[in-house]
Amino acid sequence: MAENILLGALRRYEFYSYCTNFIQTLYDTVTQDLYGDIHWEWTFSSNNTYATPRAWNNSNYTSANNGTITAKNTKDPSMFFTICTNLAQTNAWSDRVYYKNYVLRAGLRNNGDTVIPDLYTQVGHLSEIPLHTGDSYIASSNTTSSHTNVYFKWTLFTSEQYIFLYGEPQNNTGVAYPVRLYLGRLKPFEEEDPLISNDFVGVFSHFPMGLNDSADELKYRAGGGYIRNSRNGTPNALYNLATSSQVPSPGVGGRFFISPFYVWHDTEGARGEFYGIRTAVLKDASQYPDGSILDLGDERYYVFHTNSQAHPSTFQGWFTTGGKYIEGQPYFFDSALLLGGGQRVLLFEIEKEV
Repeated sequence: MAENILLGALRRYEFYSYCTNFIQTLYDTVTQDLYGDIHWEWTFSSNNTYATPRAWNNSNYTSANNGTITAKNTKDPSMFFTICTNLAQTNAWSDRVYYKNYVLRAGLRNNGDTVIPDLYTQVGHLSEIPLHTGDSYIASSNTTSSHTNVYFKWTLFTSEQYIFLYGEPQNNTGVAYPVRLYLGRLKPFEEEDPLISNDFVGVFSHFPMGLNDSADELKYRAGGGYIRNSRNGTPNALYNLATSSQVPSPGVGGRFFISPFYVWHDTEGARGEFYGIRTAVLKDASQYPDGSILDLGDERYYVFHTNSQAHPSTFQGWFTTGGKYIEGQPYFFDSALLLGGGQRVLLFEIEKEV
């Protein structure tokens, strides 16, 4: 275990894992003695059939089930998420299986005793989140030991309102995606109808979720995710995310240019933002090292040094578990271009009294 930090209501954890043991390691991290998460109730299951990788053209060919975790908010049980890994693979000929790439599946609801990554079951394989590209793969009749299995350094933040995962690949950097995953409540810009206000909860990742048209810029180079219900009550509605934070801070007069993660819908416009997480670019990172506190008077933030992810250099696409080949660009921050250089940071809002 690299690090566990308790800062008021904010929790920060660090750990390392491969794609294959990510779910188990995440569960072990948040349920450890003394440092366990107080905001979410976590469970682990290896019996979720939807987490068992199957060849998309022959379901008789399967790979190891690496488990599923659930996270139920301790104050609002309606905020309930599932996360599992899966492996895209195809039966080529005879008993040969081509292993393509690992993906994450995430869900939004409590389906009772059966743990189901429901975005996949309700929306489809376009809701999957790639961990690496799938152009380079190994043909094998009986093993997955020789194909790509990225080793990640993970940083996890939890609060009463969200779970945020940040993964940086430590090997296979030519094909691996830096992972960013937000699961939690969104903060609306205006008061919403009580019938839908509690459903402004979503899942947003580093890769445009819902991508199905490389000619559509909103589905190719813009971040995306799913909300439990849109303002008109549409379940599992697709939204985009965007930031505006390329200008370094502080500027003239000591001004800090801090951007929310805006959540946008093509008919509603900007509905709200991520709850308690913002981003900025610091002109001089040494003044605010990783783990320091940025106090702006009315607002106080925990500083986490990050970077704008680059597209994997070797290959440009990946396969869903349903066999669809997808090309796109990872997107979580507005641009990898930082005006005047500087250090990209994530800012996690904390209580004033901490």
